[in-house]
Formats: sequence, C-alpha cells, structure tokens
Amino acid sequence: MSAKKEEEPLREVQPLVVPMQYLVFGPLAAGFISIFPGMFAFIISNMIAQSFDPVIRYGLIIYLISFALVMYLLYLKAFKEPEKTTYRIFENKLEYYEGFFNRHQRTVVFDQVIDVLLTEGVFQQTKSAGSVTLVTQQLVSSGDGKLSNRSVVLKNVPKPQEVYDLIRDLAANG
Repeated sequence: MSAKKEEEPLREVQPLVVPMQYLVFGPLAAGFISIFPGMFAFIISNMIAQSFDPVIRYGLIIYLISFALVMYLLYLKAFKEPEKTTYRIFENKLEYYEGFFNRHQRTVVFDQVIDVLLTEGVFQQTKSAGSVTLVTQQLVSSGDGKLSNRSVVLKNVPKPQEVYDLIRDLAANG
C-alpha cells in the first residue's frame, strides 16, 4: 500500500472571461495581422493581371477571410481557454494548467517567489477580475544578454485581492 495521497489545494481558481478584452483588442489584432495576407494577395493578383489598373478585389477578399479566421482564433483564446485553465494554490506551491491548443502544466514553488504583484485593468474591473503576477528568483535571458527574473501571470482571476493576499502570505512564509 504505497499509494501516494493527493494533497488538497487551499484554493482552486478558474479565470473569468472578460468579453471587453476580446471586443476591443480582437478587431485591432485581427485587422493588423490580416493586412499581411491581404497585401500579399493584392501584390500577387496585380502581378498576374499585369495591368496598370490595380486589382484590389482579391486582396480585399483574402483580407476579410483572414480577418474572420483570426477573430475566430482569438474568440477561442478569449472565451474557451479560460474553461481549460485552472490555478491550484497549495501551502508551498502553485500549480497551473492552461492552454487551449497546447496544454501546459507548471509548478511554482513559493520559496522561489520574490515578489507578488496585483493588476486590475479597466476591462477586468468590470468583471471584478485581475491579474496576479509572481516574480521568481529564476533568471532568464531576454536574448540580448540581459538577465531578468521569470514571472508567472495568473490572468483574469476572480476576487484578485483575496488571491493576491493568499499568495503573498504563502510566499512570505515559504
């Protein structure tokens, strides 16, 4: 009987959906990203037509199709990913599972946490949500030779002040 007893979390948090983040930033991101395939189709169609009159029809069609596709992918990220994300807070660690297309599981030990930050954005405040950031002692390279601390962000958590206070107390005692 060497069955390992599963430790119960102090708190399990599932992020909230904040629709305003999608409605504001989704069209901006989709519009910007869709410019590239639309412009590519515009250039190729004009090269094929070899006329002096620009042919914008194909570029516009590709732009609209790619805009719709990117908006759908952002919809999945904004509305479906929170259903698949869980933050589990234990006495000595935080485990989280996130991702819609690619699932990630990570554990952060509280004795490695050197700072805890609470951010409540304008759109998050409409849903009483916020983001709690844990800054760890682990150093990572940003690519240009500078080292910085690794941070883990718990996005759109409900009752962010309570989660922040709990994690801050556990990290201080860890």
